[in-house]
Parts: sequence; structure tokens; C-alpha cells
Amino acid sequence: MLTKELPMMDNLIVDGEENEEIHTAINNKDNDNIEEAKTDVTTQEIKENNITPKYNSMFGSVKVKNESDKEITDEILTPNISLENNKDIIIFHTHTCESYTPSEQFSYEMTGSYRTTDLNYSVARVGTELEKYLNNYGYNVVHDKTYHDYPAYSGSYGRSLTTVQNILNNNVNAQLVIDLHRDAVRK
Repeated sequence: MLTKELPMMDNLIVDGEENEEIHTAINNKDNDNIEEAKTDVTTQEIKENNITPKYNSMFGSVKVKNESDKEITDEILTPNISLENNKDIIIFHTHTCESYTPSEQFSYEMTGSYRTTDLNYSVARVGTELEKYLNNYGYNVVHDKTYHDYPAYSGSYGRSLTTVQNILNNNVNAQLVIDLHRDAVRK
């Protein structure tokens, strides 16, 4: 396609002057530097690559990168849990500032990449809606909206653990704890 379009140029101007040398090279169909695009080429799928896998345990089709000193077992992944008290629920957010894609109707000021301290537009708002829903069914819900990821993201899991331990100390009966996040998948 390229060899058919370029020769149609009447004048090739370089630095304000017609350049015969380039014009002649373009019109020369025997030029060894020009290669026609091949149409019978197939795409080769490479299954192996030089990227080191980011997981060190596999359970069925689930790949887990376990960086703890605890061994993950099938028993841990399929626990047999029974709650004596399922009426008292704690909801908190390790990443309280996680937000959603803003829209014209729901615009907010970002304090980071898809993050905001405005609790009306963060995952904390989802927690508020879940709290209302559960309260309508007679559950007792403690919803903590403490910022654990602001102003610093790093260390947020340690800060949220302290928050949950303090809540549990005051709500001894609670056995169900939900760390509510949003998934950060971009369009």
C-alpha cells in the first residue's frame, strides 16, 4: 500500500526545495529496502515468558501470593464456622478513601487515583448503605469510617487492625467483622 501511495506525490519538497534524490528512491520499485506486507503471516502465541509468577501457592484455579509465615491449607480455605451471635456486625474499611469513577451526576474531588476523603463518594458510602440495609433486618451494626489510608496508604492494614481491636473490646458480642473494599479495575 505504501509503495502505491508515495509515487503519486508530484513534488517532494524538503527544506523548501524539491529533492530529486529522495523522489527517485521512492519511485524505484526495485529498492531492496522496501518490503511488502505479508498477508499469510499467523500470530504465534507464546505461553512461556520471562515474567516470574507472583504467586507461591495454588488451590484449584486460585493462585495466592502468601507472604506471611502461616501456611495456607485447604482447611483454612474451607472453614467450618458457626456463629453464636450473628446479630452484631462490625463494618470497617482498611482503605476508607477508595472511590469510584466520577461522573457528571456524581462528581467529587479526588485526593488520589480513584480515592477521596469525601465519605459520600468513597467505599464508606457503600458501608453506610449496607448498614442501613442490615439495620432494617434487625441487625446491630457498628460502622467505623476511620481513615486508615489517609494521609498515608502504606501501613493502612496495621492501623485498621488497631481500630478493629478497639471496636471488639467495646463490642464483645460481635463475631462478624466485614472489611469492605471496592475492586480497582479501570475501564
